[in-house]
Amino acid sequence: MARMPKRASVSAVNERLLVEKLERLAAVAPDNDELLDSLEVFVRTASDDAVVRINPVRFGQEHGFATAAVVELFLHARKLRLLTMEWQYVCPGCGEIVERLASLTSATAHYFCQICSADRDADLSDFIEIAFSVSPEIRRSRFHEPLSLEPDEHFFGYRFTPSGVVDDGSPLRDYVRRRAVACAYVEPGTTESFSVTAEPRFLSLTNGPALIIGDGRTDETRTFAFEYTGTRSKGFRAEIDAGPVLIEFTNATDERYPLLIVSLPEHFEVRMQPFLSGAEVLSNQTFLDLFAAETIVAGEGLAVKRLALLFTDLQGSTALYERIGDMRAFDLVRQHFGYLRKCITRNAGALVKTIGDAVMASFVDPLDALRAALEMRAEIARFNAEAGGDLIGLKVGLHAGACLAVTLNDRLDYFGQTVNIAARVQALSGADEIVITDDVLSLSGAAELVANLQIESHAVQLKGIAGEVRVHRVRGTPVEAAVV
Repeated sequence: MARMPKRASVSAVNERLLVEKLERLAAVAPDNDELLDSLEVFVRTASDDAVVRINPVRFGQEHGFATAAVVELFLHARKLRLLTMEWQYVCPGCGEIVERLASLTSATAHYFCQICSADRDADLSDFIEIAFSVSPEIRRSRFHEPLSLEPDEHFFGYRFTPSGVVDDGSPLRDYVRRRAVACAYVEPGTTESFSVTAEPRFLSLTNGPALIIGDGRTDETRTFAFEYTGTRSKGFRAEIDAGPVLIEFTNATDERYPLLIVSLPEHFEVRMQPFLSGAEVLSNQTFLDLFAAETIVAGEGLAVKRLALLFTDLQGSTALYERIGDMRAFDLVRQHFGYLRKCITRNAGALVKTIGDAVMASFVDPLDALRAALEMRAEIARFNAEAGGDLIGLKVGLHAGACLAVTLNDRLDYFGQTVNIAARVQALSGADEIVITDDVLSLSGAAELVANLQIESHAVQLKGIAGEVRVHRVRGTPVEAAVV
């Protein structure tokens, strides 16, 4: 199929509104002048396709900024409605953006891919991609209205994720484009005919049907009629020889349907280049602070394939209240929460909740969680030294694994065995100790973080957990060589 010329158009900007939003953004992000300037230039000058579905990781790479700083600014920009944000459900089978949701509240635990004719389980870690777009009230791009695009633009500039690559390293969009044999809109209530040549392996349609092509070949034209009745139209499979095929496609709905027919020589698997995942957003403190009202409505929760959970508590807090009085003890506890929160956010984590004197925090990268735990211990030691005594004894536990993101008591929380293990591991720790599981310490780079600390390792039986769990008790006294 011939590639249509790409339009590199730049649509008009609402100057008054843009200046107003940028001034408000500068007020909430005063230390990001260079990044703010880059965002302004981008909003004004980037092509129409570039300002829709912006990957913040790629934006940072292309403009020379850390991902964390870009995400922070973009979240504030979303709050001010300079940018919009989408939760994009990407099918791991074909790379199509199957669902695009404006809010976490709309997220579902399952979705259906029409191309693959398959139900999928949503996974916040791998195939829920967070993308930002310039708000249409600031600058209306043609790509804000995907069904108004040329068919080629719709599929290869919008519908498939730009973050996807296939087995040979090719960008997903380029891979599919090279193998497309028909690309068109079918208007409501109409039938369109497409004459194509079926080559060995697969001929697939975006609405689900697929012809399996054998190695035999014929000159006879075979006709297949398909009727599209909605997003869950029945799939179709047939085995035929290679050769000419006539596809008669009827759109029985009341909306324009974009049809893509692709000749695939083989199955392909989609890998994702660096992107901002749903799990990373939920472990971002700025997101939790700015969008506290966005909760998970899906009763089953949302799966998180991997997450590090950190729990803390205070040693002897009851005795502390008795010894120094309620008012002073409460002030100390409040200060310690502030120290812990800073350690969490500095290490790309989020404070999920406080429970009495305890804290629960989440991190996408377990090494970030371990760094936060080590910083927490150092901060509390510094605080105690400045106070002239061991007023606070911090106990920390850390574990990583799969869990469910849920809403409990009108706020984000996590549920599952990983949570249970992390909480029980914390209960094993003493004052100024960090207890971590083998799931964390066995990761590449973890041992180096605790190499100069005393480590005592043993297997334990945790209440309610089947089998033994190997844990490592990290103490603060430096030693010449770690004992593992």
